[in-house]
Amino acid sequence: MNSITRSNNPFPPVSSIFHHTISILNDLSNIMRLVLLLVLYNSQLVFGCAHAESATCPTLPGNNSHDSVVALILARGGSRGIPLKNLAVIDGHRTLLSRALHTVLGSGVFQSIWVSTEDDRIAEAVEREFPNSSDVRVHRRPMEVALDHTSSIESVRQFLDQHAWAQNVALVQCTSPFLRVEYLREALRRFRLMDADCVFSVTRSFKLRWKIGIDGKVVALNFDPGRRPRRQDWNGELVETGMFYFAKRKLTLEGYFQNDNCEVVVIDDKDAMEIDTPYDLWLARKILE
Repeated sequence: MNSITRSNNPFPPVSSIFHHTISILNDLSNIMRLVLLLVLYNSQLVFGCAHAESATCPTLPGNNSHDSVVALILARGGSRGIPLKNLAVIDGHRTLLSRALHTVLGSGVFQSIWVSTEDDRIAEAVEREFPNSSDVRVHRRPMEVALDHTSSIESVRQFLDQHAWAQNVALVQCTSPFLRVEYLREALRRFRLMDADCVFSVTRSFKLRWKIGIDGKVVALNFDPGRRPRRQDWNGELVETGMFYFAKRKLTLEGYFQNDNCEVVVIDDKDAMEIDTPYDLWLARKILE
């Protein structure tokens, strides 16, 4: 008869201890994942505030990575040339601001979309058209950064100061009524692919420029009069349009939209109109009829 050898060791086998330990570690790992998800998706656990209570609550919208971009439209209520210009109806029923917001939304490339304003009428118009705050949010801008002499960079910096989670910002001008989805998508592509600090919109000009010199005589600026270039013989010049400016947070907080590490998006001349005067507004409406 075969004898059966029994062990007198009171402890479980090493392999059993090892597997049990791995099981515990897996459980701990799952718990940590759950905690992380709760932290990311419930900003109240981190900051003690909610979007419904404050539009400037420093929460973390989704997809907050180092190359994510926040879209920001500055919509001041104190326009001089055209009173309340941002709410001027442009194409039958949409305002300049509404048209820009729908284009920005349609691009689908932004982490979140904000309108910065000091004017209750503008804020209410945005909240009425976009009642779902996750689509478009209002940043209540203090009056001290909404004055006639306030620069765009000051207003953007104030927004970034209140939203520390924002990694990069795209200032989009709603006074450029012919903004296109494809321009915004190309800007973001260049911003990420080229690791640029900034991307902005330009047109390409082939105009020959002159100036009046100190002695009162005209002087050629961008060509040699003795060798006048044909259009097909040169690349022309890039002219800033003001339609949009993508910039990294650090650059903007330093007080700049642009530096020597910029990319550009060349837009069609016919889309470069900016609404500055009543005539511009009239012409844009005629074009859109």
